[in-house]
Amino acid sequence: MNRRVVYTRGGPAAGVLTVIEEPEPTPGPGQVLIRTAAIPVHPGDLQAVEAYPEEAAKPVPAGVEATGVLEAIGPGTHVTPGVTVGGRVTVFPQPGAWSQWVVADAGAVVAVPDELSDEVAARMLVNPRTTVMLRREAQEHPAFGYDGLLVQTAAGSSVGRLLTGVSLMHNLALVDVVRSDRGAAELRKRFPGVPVVATEHPGWEDEIRRAADGRPVSVIGTVLVRPW
Repeated sequence: MNRRVVYTRGGPAAGVLTVIEEPEPTPGPGQVLIRTAAIPVHPGDLQAVEAYPEEAAKPVPAGVEATGVLEAIGPGTHVTPGVTVGGRVTVFPQPGAWSQWVVADAGAVVAVPDELSDEVAARMLVNPRTTVMLRREAQEHPAFGYDGLLVQTAAGSSVGRLLTGVSLMHNLALVDVVRSDRGAAELRKRFPGVPVVATEHPGWEDEIRRAADGRPVSVIGTVLVRPW
């Protein structure tokens, strides 16, 4: 049997998600079967559940990304290099990824390197893509034409840490903003030399201004870029 996380109406995930059991699926042409091992819970997953607009006639599957073991390849299906039966793979986008067994479009599946854990591999596709999009968005801001500086909110998140690393690689000056001193200490340890401001203290806005030292500022969060 296949256990799947589903919902039939929108609302807070804890109140509307449920688990159902279905027969184990079989891959068809162009598809592969994955036995999942790790499934991330992205903020966007929860937002999609909460924002669902109406009562569904049948259960709506949750999740979009998963990592696991490839168990079968559908007839006549071409897979990407390194993808083999018995090998570890990750898939995105995959509606209904919060399942024990997933039938996925073979074109959305990639092999997982041996050195990556399942936990890391499960976030291997959507987070880096999001990071690239945020970096490109930030660089289009006029501030970067005038020796500008990036101020990143939610910098302690998985995407936030990736964006800090990418910014350093591309020589983009930035200030990271987090909620707590504990989160700030973790980021400073990971990225020495990057200014980190914790918003739990009064006057944190002035800390950012001092770190900017008069330079034009671009502010970026998960979906926001605007002048400071």
